[in-house]
Amino acid sequence: MTNITVRRSRKEDFQALMEIDQFIWNETNTPAVTIFETVEKYEKHFPEGSQFVAISNGEICGYIGYKSPIPIPSNSHVVEIDMGVHPDFKRQGVGTALIAFVENWAKENKKRKLSLRVLSTNPGAISFYRANGFKEQGRLVGEFLINGKLVDDILMYKLL
Repeated sequence: MTNITVRRSRKEDFQALMEIDQFIWNETNTPAVTIFETVEKYEKHFPEGSQFVAISNGEICGYIGYKSPIPIPSNSHVVEIDMGVHPDFKRQGVGTALIAFVENWAKENKKRKLSLRVLSTNPGAISFYRANGFKEQGRLVGEFLINGKLVDDILMYKLL
């Protein structure tokens, strides 16, 4: 396992985070590939501190985003996450470290549930989330039409 530290994102991280996104996102794992052409555009979508970044040997190797899925008081105990790990760091504990970090952060901030969405065409991610205690809570059947094929959007959760 790689020695990994996790901290909030900073502006100087954005270029590396954009590069990770370009490496990992494609039509098998996201319904819409978004490539940000500039750091400024990335920053508008993901302001400083809106993600936690994983660092190994001074290099950003992954991230986990977190947000309130519905900004109303009765849903304030839920945190929706999304994550990405650079391919060079797969299976080195980066994803597990990010999940553990966001779980601890969520508990410290009186959150009770983590939720996420994953495409049915991404069995590796589904298996990873299950191995980290997430369960399927629902499925939006045929939610996306990607490359002429209907793809399910799987909703997963973990109670804290």
